[in-house]
This record gives sequence, C-alpha cells and structure tokens, in this order.
Amino acid sequence: MLPRISPLFSTAVLIFLGLLAFTATHWPMPHKLMAQTTDLLPQFDKFVHATIYAVLAIALLIVFGSWKFHWSVSLVFTVWLSLVTWGAFDELTQTLVAGRSCDPADLIADAIGVSLGIGVIAWARGRSVEQWLLPSESRS
Repeated sequence: MLPRISPLFSTAVLIFLGLLAFTATHWPMPHKLMAQTTDLLPQFDKFVHATIYAVLAIALLIVFGSWKFHWSVSLVFTVWLSLVTWGAFDELTQTLVAGRSCDPADLIADAIGVSLGIGVIAWARGRSVEQWLLPSESRS
C-alpha cells in the first residue's frame, strides 16, 4: 500500500498548482504569438485547459482524501462545481489582461478536464490505491 499523503503537504501542492494555473492564464500574451500557436496547433489551448483542470481536480480530491473526507456524490459534485466556477472566474478575469480574452469554449474545456480528473480518481479508487486516495464512507 502506498503511504498516506500529509494533509499540509497536499494542500500546499494544491495551492501552488492553483496559483501556477492562474498566473499562466493571466500572463499577457502578444497577439502575434497567440496567432502562431493557433496556426500551428488549432485548438491546442483547449487541450491545455482540460489538462490543467484535470490536474487540479485530481489534486483537490487527493487533498480531501488526505484530510480524511469520505468519497461521496456530494463531494464529487462540490469539487466539480467549485473548479468549474473557478474556471468561469478565470475566464472572466482574463478580459482584464492584454492579449487575453474570455472564451466560452475554454470554460467547456475546463469542465471536461474537471470531469476527466474526477474520472481518474474514481478509476484509481477501484484499484489498490483507493484507501490512499480517498476513503469511502463504508471503509474507515
């Protein structure tokens, strides 16, 4: 069995990842660079958004597990809603940054990423790491 993760360490990692994601999405981007990126790999930013939010969902669920929260539908829904709300806030505040804009498709990619991250944890719970990641209510 894998060792239990320290709640303070997992929380610190989550805060770092959240700040890193927010900083990355609010860094001013020259229009020329954005055009080159989308010409080279169309819709690549949607993949990036989905990946970032999948990692955030996984990290947030691991944090809850390290603090001994129990896996439940309400926890999963709360994580999903919280991260999608954070994604909406992230998109809306990008309008204040030069070279950035609010794109509803990015928010959809964020929601898909959160769903994938939750799916990864749900899948992992069925494996040998389930107690390590997030205990269920039936197990103590």
